[in-house]
Amino acid sequence: MNSVQMFQPLPTGIPEPTSRAQFNNAMAFALASGDPRMAAKQYDRKGFSRGAGQMNQAGIDAANSMAEGIAQAYSGNLQNQQYNALSGLQAQQAEETQAQSLGALQQQNNYANQMAALQQQNQILSLLGGLLR
Repeated sequence: MNSVQMFQPLPTGIPEPTSRAQFNNAMAFALASGDPRMAAKQYDRKGFSRGAGQMNQAGIDAANSMAEGIAQAYSGNLQNQQYNALSGLQAQQAEETQAQSLGALQQQNNYANQMAALQQQNQILSLLGGLLR
């Protein structure tokens, strides 16, 4: 006997405005980390003024930090897109499973109707065969 489970909605994924906001925030943070003035603070020592070497190294650190942040922002965006694609695929699979279950129920119902009609036809033929003997 076939049975059909009622469709339960699956997660629809991350909404586009939320995904875009996450990406924009990550990009803003990454671009802000590219400021060499913030990176130079770790090289400061009490009583000494900043030199060109410190600012040069701070610029290198800031560029590395910004590049890493931009890569993370795009990676997070790709993960969101992958999650949304998988959620959509799961929803399509659930709909297909439900449609196949409903089709199997319809087929089972048609088979039962045909068997009942055949049985009724056999009973009529048996009755007529008994009358003609």
